[in-house]
Amino acid sequence: MIKFRLILTALFITALYNSATVFAQSSGSFSASFNATQCSITDSTGALTGGIGGTSLPDVTVKVSSGSGVALVITPSLVTGLFTDNKLSSSTTSSTQNVGLRVKVAVDGVTTYVVPELGSDGVIYDQRFMLVKANFLSGLSTCTDTCFEIVESTLAAHSFNFYVSDLAPGTHTISVSWDIIGGTNGEAACVGPGTVTVQQVKNFSFNTGISM
Repeated sequence: MIKFRLILTALFITALYNSATVFAQSSGSFSASFNATQCSITDSTGALTGGIGGTSLPDVTVKVSSGSGVALVITPSLVTGLFTDNKLSSSTTSSTQNVGLRVKVAVDGVTTYVVPELGSDGVIYDQRFMLVKANFLSGLSTCTDTCFEIVESTLAAHSFNFYVSDLAPGTHTISVSWDIIGGTNGEAACVGPGTVTVQQVKNFSFNTGISM
């Protein structure tokens, strides 16, 4: 009988421990959106095709609970592509191109409290600077068109964590957008596919806030 009581006591303690663990995990929440349109590189020319139309992913709506220590972890993951095409001739012996993609996360339309942005224009996900020089071409009288050319394309997958804390309880809208840096000399950029995930977390040390 004593042994049976000890087994019941152990099972009861185990059940309490497991239920506490489930309760702690259930305090968080998860939301996400995606666009599966793919960006690709053309085999013959290196040009970028496809990609997500527009400059944003679908917004994510998340309901934030009350209490100290609540924060959101926002993770935009994007495949990005950059295209540059440097051309040289006897009259143009150098070529400079610069193109990049910058991603911005906003909560309720502003970036004021989003780390690491804190009111800035966003975070660089990809950028390329290309400088090509061939001064010898100026002495070639037969070089009247394109005498030297470098075409370079890249695709890269990027994921970055943004954070925001001290939000008022209630429903908030998370938006992810991007813009092209440079691109005035024939450069191009492409995005897709892309996802954004939003996870609500809570610091269970109730006397302190979230440390960024």
